[in-house]
Amino acid sequence: MCLRSILTGAAALALLAAAGPAVAQSGPRSPAQGPDADPVTVDVLVVTGSRLAGAGRLTPVEVIGREALGTLGGDASVLLTRLTANSGSEARVDQLNAPQSSGVAQVNLRNLGLGATLVLVDGQRWTTSAAIAPDGSAFVDLNSLVPTIALERVEVLKDGASAVYGSDAVAGVMNLITRREVTRPELQVGHAAGRGFGETTVQGLAGLRWRDVTATVAAAHFHRSALSTDERDFPQAERYGRAGWTAVTSYGQPGSYFRPSTGGFAPDPACGDPTFTKAFRNSATDVFCRLDYSDFFDLAPEETRTQVFAEVRAPLGGLEVWGQVAASDTFTRIRQSPSLPILARALTVPATHPDNPFGETVTFRGRLLGAEAGASTADFAYETWRLAGGVSGEAAGWRWSAAATVSRQHVAYDKPDVIGSAVQAALNGLGGAGCDPAAGTPGVGPCRWFNPFGSATLGTGTANAPELIDSLIGSTGLRGAAGLSTIEIEADRRLAEGNRGTLDLALGVEARESRFRHDWSDLVNAGELLTAGQSPDFEGRLRAAAVFAEARARLGDAWELQLAARHERQGDQDALSPKVAARWDLAPGLALRGAWGRAFRAPSVFVTDGAQAAQPSVFDRGAFVFVNTLTTGNPDLKPERSEHLSLGAVWAPGGGLTVTLDGWRFETTDLVVKESAQAVIDQAARDTAAGLTGTAAQGQVSRGPGGTLTGVRLGFLNASAVTAQGWDLAAGWGRAAWGGTVSADLRWTYIDRHDIRLSPGAPAVSAVGSTNLNTLARSMPRNQGRLALGWRGAGQTVSLTARYTHGYRNDRAGITRTDIASQTTFDFAYGAALGEGLDLRLEAINLTDRDPPLVQFAFAYDPVVADPRGRLVSLTVTQRF
Repeated sequence: MCLRSILTGAAALALLAAAGPAVAQSGPRSPAQGPDADPVTVDVLVVTGSRLAGAGRLTPVEVIGREALGTLGGDASVLLTRLTANSGSEARVDQLNAPQSSGVAQVNLRNLGLGATLVLVDGQRWTTSAAIAPDGSAFVDLNSLVPTIALERVEVLKDGASAVYGSDAVAGVMNLITRREVTRPELQVGHAAGRGFGETTVQGLAGLRWRDVTATVAAAHFHRSALSTDERDFPQAERYGRAGWTAVTSYGQPGSYFRPSTGGFAPDPACGDPTFTKAFRNSATDVFCRLDYSDFFDLAPEETRTQVFAEVRAPLGGLEVWGQVAASDTFTRIRQSPSLPILARALTVPATHPDNPFGETVTFRGRLLGAEAGASTADFAYETWRLAGGVSGEAAGWRWSAAATVSRQHVAYDKPDVIGSAVQAALNGLGGAGCDPAAGTPGVGPCRWFNPFGSATLGTGTANAPELIDSLIGSTGLRGAAGLSTIEIEADRRLAEGNRGTLDLALGVEARESRFRHDWSDLVNAGELLTAGQSPDFEGRLRAAAVFAEARARLGDAWELQLAARHERQGDQDALSPKVAARWDLAPGLALRGAWGRAFRAPSVFVTDGAQAAQPSVFDRGAFVFVNTLTTGNPDLKPERSEHLSLGAVWAPGGGLTVTLDGWRFETTDLVVKESAQAVIDQAARDTAAGLTGTAAQGQVSRGPGGTLTGVRLGFLNASAVTAQGWDLAAGWGRAAWGGTVSADLRWTYIDRHDIRLSPGAPAVSAVGSTNLNTLARSMPRNQGRLALGWRGAGQTVSLTARYTHGYRNDRAGITRTDIASQTTFDFAYGAALGEGLDLRLEAINLTDRDPPLVQFAFAYDPVVADPRGRLVSLTVTQRF
């Protein structure tokens, strides 16, 4: 693509700049990147959470400093592993349950939703992704932001901040702050190796100065080779006796056929032939020919990403002007089964078919190609760019600033799928690119028969020519785009200052417009693809305008208060979001803090005007099957409203020890959610068992001959209420020892409660400690913790990090084991300064090479929680010139 070529050239130039000399600049020298990743001891002025700097004193803000960011390589999604407050992100590939968003990553603080955490870069918004999560959530793609080498720190506000930042800051804010005043160019090269795959990162950074004009330029290139499921033992269905919950399906090839004469299904007579190594039947009486697809998917996909970033700052007549440009290109290739199951339509094989062994017209249940064809692939290409600029100055005692941004992301999603009308015509002998189904004769001239039976492979029946197969396959052909334009003006000043304290005030206005568009292939528009189903094209926009104010008062040495309010209008919805925060330093080294506020978020363009086809795995009539679903937008959705409360203590008794404990609570009403296909199917079954007909749930479910599930219609709706509460514990300690400094850093998040009510008066359902396949949340272990021990001295650093995830339960229907074990993994890192500006870092992730805990999902692990890659050993070399 054009952007890819531009980015490759720009990245090469930036890397060359990083390798060359730079004019000396004012500002601090960049410290060596070491394994010590202690965010507690980072001495920075926190800017996130307030329009007036210093928010970290009032509300819980976790700061991840540059040294810790040096461990990310080119993969920003690794940030999520450092945040114990993050729960339920979809940062790893999951082609079975999240097929339309591979290659992206999102933050999900408190498991309140992928779009409930606002993501900023240098305090400015970034467009949401052009991809959509399976539940319809819009989110910012962390993989599309700036190169990690360009980051100074990341600040994560773990408290509601809609009064300060507006909509989308319901659960908190992640603010990525870029580096300035780079004094020495840097070049970083790293490679990580795991069993069966590898990752390579090349990054460069340079700072330039001309008179009073400063510039920073950065570029990064990242490549990962694929880790496929056949490289690991734990995803293999045979390991578990090909149980129904594993990567097996009754939509096989050879397939199964519904026979009207018997009123039931029968397997293809060739099903037991040893040629078909992945085809099987559960028993001699099994009516289905099944497929084991364990070998055909990815645990980590092939991925290539190129990013560039540049910033310029300059004085202009007493003002400061600045501008930024950022661009990212990501290409992800995903392996999948040889062809997808035929879900959306019942295809028939006529009795006149020359290879039909049943002697009657039968309905085909299966897929176009079997295991012998090898894995097929789906491609995702994301092109993202952002322009930002602003000016700041002082007038009449006010510090003021104005900023504007424009950002876009484009996605191209190409996934092969079977064309329904073409396959049905070929089953009737009228297949092939040169055949006219209206005028042709079955099996004559260019018109060919498609043989769905095993005899086509065994050589005992009509062979299927490659060109015939090609004519039966189409593509999803999604071309989507998301965009955001913002303008913000704000001013602040000190209103009063005296012996009793200070009073500061900030005022501002903001306007923004978000756009979203999905343009599917004509085949998808017409519902011709038998797995992807039908999705209409759509385009929409949402405009927002806001005014905001914030006051900060310091009363003596003991009290600090924050009052903030924001009135925002989105579309035809508006609300006032207030916030109050306070801190009391009641004794030396001991402080209490608390905050309360309200938030508001209007439904996104997608959930009001869009449509989403998906194929979730469900349990229906005693078996696991994939079902085609279509979820349509709901223009009558109400805005989400929430209230948040936090109370905490900060204890710094001396001796290098700092401990913080913060309790938090969120109450959300009218949460916008997607109906659960499993819940609708179960309700329809209960209605039928009760002798009811024509119920709403029954009307949403469609079935073919023999009761085969062919589709479920869903909608977006407002859930009644969600209440979440818990505790965050952080402790940092450091002291001189063994010729250097010894440090310890502990982070722990405990979720006490996450209750969901689907409607007023309905009983509350707890989401804590569950995979939440049947609720509105995502996988949610009750406890997550991280303990890092480190030492640095004499140009060397050593660290050992333990990561803990509490056990939880699997609420998937039809399984035999619901418990999911806890897991503890260890990471080790060693860093050394080898010479002037030359640093080396050796790291081992998952040092003991532990497989993820067993979960009765298709590939035997939970991709929302666990990392399936095993041990990953990396070597990174950084040179400062």
